[in-house]
Amino acid sequence: MIKFTLRQLEHFSTAARLGSIAAAARALGMTPAAIAASLAKLEEVSGVTLFDRYPAQGIRLTTAGREVLEAAAGILSRGEELQAGLHGLEQRSRGHLRFGCYPALAYVFAPPILMTHGNRWPGVQLEIFETHFEEMQQLLQRAEVDLILTYDQGLDPEQFDIQPLMQVRPKVLLSARHPLAHRATLSISDLEGLPYLLVQDPGAGPGYLDLLRAAGASPEVALVTRSYELARSCVGKGLGYSLMAFQPPNPQTYHGDRVVALPLSTDLGPQEVVLAYRKGRGAEPLIKAFALSCQEVFAVQAPPDAQLFLA
Repeated sequence: MIKFTLRQLEHFSTAARLGSIAAAARALGMTPAAIAASLAKLEEVSGVTLFDRYPAQGIRLTTAGREVLEAAAGILSRGEELQAGLHGLEQRSRGHLRFGCYPALAYVFAPPILMTHGNRWPGVQLEIFETHFEEMQQLLQRAEVDLILTYDQGLDPEQFDIQPLMQVRPKVLLSARHPLAHRATLSISDLEGLPYLLVQDPGAGPGYLDLLRAAGASPEVALVTRSYELARSCVGKGLGYSLMAFQPPNPQTYHGDRVVALPLSTDLGPQEVVLAYRKGRGAEPLIKAFALSCQEVFAVQAPPDAQLFLA
């Protein structure tokens, strides 16, 4: 059984550092009698004399006292670390966190992130803002959200701390009934003449249409929408193809049609998925805990061909 207290070690360490019981009492906001009693109790339970006492001259550590002081420093340091850890745990376990999420990521990853984080930190209220890239940047700049989960489409590293999570490449989305749906991969030439269903994020760039054109394709745009689910539903009905980096676990659309995602043999380049927050906020307990929940979900649910950047 431990017979001494951290408080006694703190009194002892302060008195040894200042060389005076009276000085230690002033530093700790106590009376000299209380400090003297605490030191006497520590000597009693330890069975050693810690100080030589000299009237009108103060106190001086004994040989045993110097050894105890060295050990006490380590114990007090670990106690401070534990206290800081408990404080951080308390801060992570309650509060209100607002995060912006890019729609293509929200419908695949937001539910498991919310579930994972909610199970671990049930006292934290999460508020999600699902919107396009430009508006998310503005929300973050105005501190109306705490962090954003998005494709990096030109985030300013001077304004934000950017934490990469993974790189992915877009795939061609086709109806499972399409003649090309059985193919292992598709080329740009396979898409010629097929209606292209474009999901467009206003203000962000370059988008998939730009990437297709840069690769030498001439897409025939049949639909422009901001809704990924609308595009998937139209693909499922055989109205054309679309490009998307992620698919939900269920390959069926709202209408019960099945869609398939096929890789392109032509590399359109990677897209980087990141967390971003205002400069210096990454160490805040709520944000740090949420980032860890995101990493945990991405480690399990990222596409097999994704390149992960998980700490």
